Amino acid sequence: MKRLVLVPLVVVGVLVVAGELAAPITAQSQAASASVPNLTGLWKRRGPIAGRPANASPVPLARARALGFSRAFDEVLLPGYDCGPVALPVLLNDNYNFEIVQQRDRVIMRYEKDDIVRTVWLDGHGHPTPGVYDFTVQGHSTGRYDGNQLVIETTKFVFDPRGIHDSYIPSSTRKKVTERYWREGNRLRMESVTEDPLVLKAPYPYHFEWEPMNTPLVPFDCDPEASSFDRQFYETKKYQDPDWMRLPPVEEP
Repeated sequence: MKRLVLVPLVVVGVLVVAGELAAPITAQSQAASASVPNLTGLWKRRGPIAGRPANASPVPLARARALGFSRAFDEVLLPGYDCGPVALPVLLNDNYNFEIVQQRDRVIMRYEKDDIVRTVWLDGHGHPTPGVYDFTVQGHSTGRYDGNQLVIETTKFVFDPRGIHDSYIPSSTRKKVTERYWREGNRLRMESVTEDPLVLKAPYPYHFEWEPMNTPLVPFDCDPEASSFDRQFYETKKYQDPDWMRLPPVEEP
């Protein structure tokens, strides 16, 4: 009869999770991997990608219902007056810097604009999918690495009165935004395509680039009282309640 000998096993710096052997991965070590482009860092806005056609307005792509909404929309209803954050793709168009942090199972994107923080869940890591009611301002983002690019797809947006463009072209819950990020030297470049069949007749493309910076992001620190100050200048500009809609005074008995 053979004797069973138990040999102690010592594992240093290795984590076993759910039967899978996985070494802890920092953002730096992952970005250094040959299969993962290094996008981690603080990025300063430069402008549209040089040599490409200028970014155009989505207004010519808007359906009649979107143009009608744009013309009827009243400025005082804008969520930004109460520090309501903007959503994609408007966030990509605004002149603010941002940070990318790459992790093993997700990518974190922090923006100066509205102090927005996005989480991009990378495919293949068992993240839960959003439920049927899980709509949010920033939507639900999933990502994957495709060669030297990070590809992000975002859906599950709430209705937004300026969800496509600052000119009050709205977006519906059918909106989908696809972003592609890649490095060319010290430039970070991005292409985005926004689709919304209820609002747009064709996909709306956009491109941009950033360069590295060493200074930290500047907090937006929105103050609701200060933010809503300008409302007073719009309250009587576009719509006023006509007299026939006002209730008659109550007569004393």
